[in-house]
Amino acid sequence: MVNNILKKLQTTSKLKYNLFGMTDTLFRQLENICSDLSKEIQKANKEEKPIPIKLERINDFEFIFRIGGEVLIFILQSNIVRLPDDTYLSKSKYLKEDYSLRYFGQILIYNFISDTITYGRLDDPGYLIGRILLNRENKFFLEGDRKIVFSFPELRDNPATPEKMRSLIEQLVISALDNDLLAPTFQDIMLITYSQKLEHTSSMGNPKKIGFDLFAKPRE
Repeated sequence: MVNNILKKLQTTSKLKYNLFGMTDTLFRQLENICSDLSKEIQKANKEEKPIPIKLERINDFEFIFRIGGEVLIFILQSNIVRLPDDTYLSKSKYLKEDYSLRYFGQILIYNFISDTITYGRLDDPGYLIGRILLNRENKFFLEGDRKIVFSFPELRDNPATPEKMRSLIEQLVISALDNDLLAPTFQDIMLITYSQKLEHTSSMGNPKKIGFDLFAKPRE
């Protein structure tokens, strides 16, 4: 029994430990890219009243990138996950050849409107416009906004290079900025309680995004 425990520690546990370190490194790289991009935008913007752009480190597992009225929230998941056997990717030749490649570190990227964060509007929706899953070969696949997903290759041909991460962040920013808010119908906000008025003054009208065309790998 001790030998079985030791074998697990030397294989699966070691794999997960190393993979989290790789994912953490990628997360720091994304943060640095956002920082560089914000400086480049601010330098290029010659307006008298520049659009606010700000990078905020929340903790070791989360940072916020504010761009005008949009916010991208990057979250590093602390756990390593394995793809279920019935997923599209698990059935691919690439993952069938090496079971250990089915383990992934995760980075989630949500889009909120800036006022949601500024005014603490807890009921406002956010959208997962990007999920990066990284395997031990430093290759990743992306789920989220369809037009962004399809600009990257399949997993086996998709190393997580700095150039690709820069391209990904630029596309995420454009996608967030392009996705406008829709006003609710008059009937939807015609009646409210006084409690709602007191608690949600800043969010009266409850605008929502038009909606992203989201894509995730299907299960067969």
